[in-house]
Amino acid sequence: RRFNRLDVRVTRPGARVRYRSGFFGVSDDNARRSAETGGRKLLSALMSPFAANEISLRLNALFGSSAAQAPFIRSLLHIPAKDLTFIDEPDGSKKAVFDVLAVGFGDNGIPVEQISKTYSMSIKKEQFAAALQKGFVYDFTFPMKKPGAYQLRVALRDHTSDKVGSANQFVEVPN
Repeated sequence: RRFNRLDVRVTRPGARVRYRSGFFGVSDDNARRSAETGGRKLLSALMSPFAANEISLRLNALFGSSAAQAPFIRSLLHIPAKDLTFIDEPDGSKKAVFDVLAVGFGDNGIPVEQISKTYSMSIKKEQFAAALQKGFVYDFTFPMKKPGAYQLRVALRDHTSDKVGSANQFVEVPN
């Protein structure tokens, strides 16, 4: 960052110009790099109206309730293992580390519930080929206190490759 001084001159007699004396500048490359790192990249994928598709996520959100529990939204997120980066472990297993951020938005666009977690997943060598072919499902539950329409948005970021993916779905909690 450096300060860039501005100097504005007007050729019209009697005209006055109001302007700032300058601005702090950051190169486009540095601004893009700092804005799209780690948590910011995950949050950006979550808030975008378009799905981030470096990791192809599929979301299925279902309303549920029981006599013992308040209404809730149970969500199933399919994650293709082939889109994650796995590292070889000393015992022959494969390991991937990823962040999951899920936010439930009310009909007014205000977040009502949120889940954020980092996972470290190890798969045994014998099961790795099947996991690459089929992927795996992450499930989570949002308790919903009030009836209404909600949009559930989920974003996932792979720690090793820094790839992100997102998905969203609308769900209605009846009265």
